Amino acid sequence: MTEKTAVVPATDSRALMQIIERAASDATYDVAKLRELLTLKKEWEANEARKAFVVALNAFKAEPPEVLKSRKVGFGNTNYRHAALDDASEIIGASLALHGISHRWSVAQAEGKVRVTCILTHALGHSESVTMEATPDTSGSKNSIQAIGSTVSYLQRYTLFTASGI
Repeated sequence: MTEKTAVVPATDSRALMQIIERAASDATYDVAKLRELLTLKKEWEANEARKAFVVALNAFKAEPPEVLKSRKVGFGNTNYRHAALDDASEIIGASLALHGISHRWSVAQAEGKVRVTCILTHALGHSESVTMEATPDTSGSKNSIQAIGSTVSYLQRYTLFTASGI
């Protein structure tokens, strides 16, 4: 496996507080200039976080984890295997974590559809996401809640695979 990505603190909050205290006590201090400098600093930090995310994701993809299709599905003439969400999330999540990246999902419903977004976030704060949506899976004898749950699980699995490039 690749070495763990180092995470460096993005700001020194004590130094920033000292600047703010000086600005508050000095009537001639140019607050507009400070605001512009803070905006520039924020933009620079966001770009550094984005670059760190790209480096970390590339390192993850250089040695991707193996996610096995361990679950059997069979109904009628249909038979196949797929990777279970809990297995995939654990395996991919552990490998992403080695590079300072975590994953989570956001779930929403609107206009009869379920929308799931998988969000990958680097330790320095940059996030990227993949969104998929579908109607509830009413196959089989699922009730309405089970149909939504089935769709959420399916979309969580596939958004994680897509976001991580697995």
